[in-house]
Amino acid sequence: MNIINSITNTLKGATSNLSYNDLFSNVESAVSTFTGKLQGISLTVIIACLAITGLMFIFGEGPSRAAKKWLIYIIVGAVIIFGASTFGTTIQDISGF
Repeated sequence: MNIINSITNTLKGATSNLSYNDLFSNVESAVSTFTGKLQGISLTVIIACLAITGLMFIFGEGPSRAAKKWLIYIIVGAVIIFGASTFGTTIQDISGF
């Protein structure tokens, strides 16, 4: 009977350290770290794409048409990437997580 009591006490002690707030704070920190790294990488890619688009404008009429399309896609992509992070932060602040 002592073995069963010791196992029960051990399990109770192990589960009492966990809480839902720990889970949410861990998820929150993981998501914020991920979005921060994603924004850093995205900013580098956006700048490189803008530089390539600028060169395409220089090289004549054909590449210039393609550059106009690329420019729109780059701007929309940047708004989506940085807007998603801002939207997530806003929802987090409103909901209180």
